[in-house]
Amino acid sequence: MLASLIRRLEEPDIEVVNCHAISLDEQFLALCANAEEIYIFELVSEQYQRTDAVLAKHSQRVTGLDWSCHRRLLSVSEDRTAFVWQQDSDGKWRPSNVELKAQRAALCAAWSPDGDRFAVGLSSKDTALCYWHEEVNCWVAMKVGKAKAAITALAWHPSSQYLATGSTDRHCVVYDVSMSEEGAGPGFGTPQVTEDAGAWINDIAFSNGNVLAFTCQDATVRFKSLVGGRDAPVENIRWRGLPFLCLAFVGRTQLVACGFDYVPVLFLQRDGAWQVAGKLDLGAAVPSSGPGGVRESYDEARKRFRPTSSGKAATSEHSNTITSCCPFK
Repeated sequence: MLASLIRRLEEPDIEVVNCHAISLDEQFLALCANAEEIYIFELVSEQYQRTDAVLAKHSQRVTGLDWSCHRRLLSVSEDRTAFVWQQDSDGKWRPSNVELKAQRAALCAAWSPDGDRFAVGLSSKDTALCYWHEEVNCWVAMKVGKAKAAITALAWHPSSQYLATGSTDRHCVVYDVSMSEEGAGPGFGTPQVTEDAGAWINDIAFSNGNVLAFTCQDATVRFKSLVGGRDAPVENIRWRGLPFLCLAFVGRTQLVACGFDYVPVLFLQRDGAWQVAGKLDLGAAVPSSGPGGVRESYDEARKRFRPTSSGKAATSEHSNTITSCCPFK
């Protein structure tokens, strides 16, 4: 199963893209080249072109980027800081301060669908939920939950009232984060769903159909329909390749997963059950390690990480690990 390529961006001076984000109107693309700077690209004649804007407020590697529905860009970094960027009428990008109160590095970030709040996953085992405070004129954080290890993944429910977190302690937890003009709701911070994934969690995604998906380092993707409540069963789909690092729902019954295999993979829900539909890019064949398959040797596995003479590991569009993905909304 192949997908058509809409746009391709390749910058000669950028070797690694560790995170990126596309604004909801697709006008802007922000990316980080595994460093502390953020580059802004603008859509011109159906192609993204690099602008002169380089956002350079962080002092260490940027680990997360996300756009709000109000075209605000959120950035977080290993330097324990976060900034909210907005373009002025003169075209310059201005940062707003965030009182993150982080003791350790920030690892991931996500805006709420309504654009009023954002969440930041921290190495200090908790999550910072940030909102705009008029009196102090900056974004202020309040902590939600406490895991046993670093928070590596975040996802908001479409209602903006629930937040899912994933951690290297193997647990995926959905919290009630409902707030009103008076402040936090009575159930604020209460876990609504807790799932033991059996391996550390790389990413989480919510669908518009109340399906929670999370992918783990054991090369599995797990689906839980929240319509059935907290005790609903979890569907466990094992991929016979390398682990996925990122997930994105592209419909109520369609999920795209990307990671160490260089190619995006499509999962579909058919007849009430989730299954692998196939790769969306050509790529190299992934050897089977399931029943009846022969597991590749160590030397054969190591060769998969070596580039070919052309500089690409296979015929896929990507020549190395896919570190992030996001849908065009």
